[in-house]
Amino acid sequence: MHSLARCALAAGDRVLDGYVAACGDGTLMLRADHGVRGELRVGDDVQVLVLDDVRGEVRYSGRVARVSVTTVYVADLELRSMLQKRQVARVKIAQLCTGVLQSSQDADRSITFVVLDLGAHGMRISTTARLTEQDRITFQFPTPDRAVPLDAEVLRSQRTRTRSTHYGCRFVGLREREADALFRFVMQTQAAQRRTRLLS
Repeated sequence: MHSLARCALAAGDRVLDGYVAACGDGTLMLRADHGVRGELRVGDDVQVLVLDDVRGEVRYSGRVARVSVTTVYVADLELRSMLQKRQVARVKIAQLCTGVLQSSQDADRSITFVVLDLGAHGMRISTTARLTEQDRITFQFPTPDRAVPLDAEVLRSQRTRTRSTHYGCRFVGLREREADALFRFVMQTQAAQRRTRLLS
């Protein structure tokens, strides 16, 4: 959990930046960016902020169990809060996909569409097929790690100025593993797009 995520540890007015080297069973190991330099002692009460790509901003309290030159071990780790950014994180893309359309009006048929933007809980698509509310699309979304199996329900449609139709869809029956994979893809794609804008 939290593997290699950026984190900060605070004890009073002392703050240590680094990343999570290991976390589990109520303990966390922080590897400091610039060494510990004797700033912490065993038994110190600490607060830990972890910036997790999947879980968002996660805050813990705990106590220092062991200190080395570059590492701090925090024990009695207790979750204090979690600010989940997954709900609002979306990215604009243009990904061509194919799937199976399940409609109450017709027999199942294949469909081709373009994903225009994507989040961990839904997407906006463009397609020449006529869709109605509550239609379902079963498909696999490609990510660098793996193809993510998804079921999407059409919620609304919108005509654009170019006379095409966009459809807003939400993912249904979404398992945590798939939501995590989508959120990771969104974060990675946003970072790549930011780098491209900076270099252009």
